[in-house]
Amino acid sequence: MTTASPKYKIVFLGDQSVGKTTLISQMTNRELDQNYQPTIGIDFTSTKINYNGKIACLQFWDTAGQERFNSLIPNYTRSSFIAIIMFDLKHMDSFNHLDHWIKDLVLINDPDRLINIIIVGNKKDLITDQEREEIKIRGVEKSKEYKGKYFETCSLNYKDITDLNEYIKELVLKDLESGNLGNDEDIVDIHSQKKGCC
Repeated sequence: MTTASPKYKIVFLGDQSVGKTTLISQMTNRELDQNYQPTIGIDFTSTKINYNGKIACLQFWDTAGQERFNSLIPNYTRSSFIAIIMFDLKHMDSFNHLDHWIKDLVLINDPDRLINIIIVGNKKDLITDQEREEIKIRGVEKSKEYKGKYFETCSLNYKDITDLNEYIKELVLKDLESGNLGNDEDIVDIHSQKKGCC
């Protein structure tokens, strides 16, 4: 009898147009989605990855950034292993909304603070090195508030998301080695939008 691969639910949140869908496309396919459409509600894709001989299924949940969909999101952040909250480095209003995404839509379902929080500043190719240094200080401070981690990316280029990918692998591998099996429930309930292999 074949044992099912452990599932790890990774949910992406942030304002509209910060680059969530593009980042997921790079992480799962190493390419841009040429048929990009703004996410309506929730979208879902998955991939199986081999970590040191251990197979894990990463489930990527792409949430819409429009305010009218906010009421749906807590239903999908529940049981997440990682929450990736993104902002646009060029438009700092999206940074100012990070607390809303984390407190109101992630931690509302995580009273024991078990979800790994990752804050990602995207579109680093659009700002100067000096601007990056200034924003990085704020980003690191904000991530520490939630015992999380901060990264800067350009989701147009796979090489620019390598550090983020490696950190996700570290978290999953650590969980696998501890004897956990990720999510022990079937967390996929939007079959019409499901893409991927697990």
